[in-house]
Amino acid sequence: MLKKMDGNISRLSVLLLVLIFGAVPFFITGCKKEAASASPESAQPGMVMEDVNLDELVKAAQAEGELVVYMTSSRVKDAGENFEKTYGIKVKGTKMKDGEQAERVIREVDSGNVQIDVIAPEDGPLLVTTLLPKGYLINWVPNDMKAVLSQNDLYPLVHRWQPRIFAYNSEAYPNGSPVTNIWELTEEKWKSKVIIQDLSQNPATRAFFAQLLLHPEVLEKSYEEFYGKKLEMTEENASWEFMKRLFANDVITLGSDNDISEAIGAKGQKDPPIGLITLTKMRDNQVKNLSLATCQGLKPFMGYAVATYTELVKNAPHPNAAKLFIRFLLTPEGIAPWLEDMGGYSPNPEGFVHPDNEGTWTDWTSKLVFVENDKLMEFAKEVNDFWLLSRQ
Repeated sequence: MLKKMDGNISRLSVLLLVLIFGAVPFFITGCKKEAASASPESAQPGMVMEDVNLDELVKAAQAEGELVVYMTSSRVKDAGENFEKTYGIKVKGTKMKDGEQAERVIREVDSGNVQIDVIAPEDGPLLVTTLLPKGYLINWVPNDMKAVLSQNDLYPLVHRWQPRIFAYNSEAYPNGSPVTNIWELTEEKWKSKVIIQDLSQNPATRAFFAQLLLHPEVLEKSYEEFYGKKLEMTEENASWEFMKRLFANDVITLGSDNDISEAIGAKGQKDPPIGLITLTKMRDNQVKNLSLATCQGLKPFMGYAVATYTELVKNAPHPNAAKLFIRFLLTPEGIAPWLEDMGGYSPNPEGFVHPDNEGTWTDWTSKLVFVENDKLMEFAKEVNDFWLLSRQ
């Protein structure tokens, strides 16, 4: 059932990597005149804070027509329906992967024929190193939401958090997680039994591994505490050493969290794999009769925090409706489709927390790696190259 994916990068992936790693940032100098007065804030490229008169914004938005939104989640349709019920504005919502969202935005803005209003990608490094500084997107934040959200959630603007964590088969391991330290996944016992998404195709996974390079001392300390001896390295630091050993241990790649969760959690397996999946997939224990459990207690981290951002496209054809939709996503009503099932968190502290989420977002933050988007450009390229070489 499990097999390695081809390491070749698609034409789209090459385009995006060139854009990320060859980009020279510059500031957005202006945007379309709209209902409220927008003004750039701070030195962050594309950052615009705006005082909003909600009644005026709604009136202007309703005069513009149907809104076009791309998201990595199929629940964009549910959010669109709720938005229409609230404001009477239709939303044409489409599920689309990060790379295709970026490619379409770049093509449409460059051609001067923009059809997209809002995108909601997960590739933070691409946003802060390319799409925002090169003027393809505007990081629009209504000031009334600025007072509610954490400062760290404003740039890029986060509309949803979720943990992507290592999980195991609870039927095969009824006494708890079969691993307690991340270095165990590099051991012979777990050869060909660790599943992740392809780093060259999944920007969030690539960013996670790149982030490890910013703090190699964490992995080195974890190794020494677990094994009781000094880490012997053939690589520059403990993070590169960890990746080398993990990738060389015949790590398996599958195309989605759905595929990985089914491979891990299918019942009747004698020696099932471990894999990285979003917490939302725990609901498949009921929906698909799987046996999934999170690797609680895994040191020094269980996985990483996945942010979904929401951005206004430059020269969007329906700018006021786009702004209203962005603001809507930041409210408990707007985020509701992603909180009905377990696994998701709103950056708005007033958002509902599902009782099956294994804690609050605060509980999760100490267990996860958080990506520093603005520091990963060079490391992400090196990690991608390292990964592709390991697949040959």
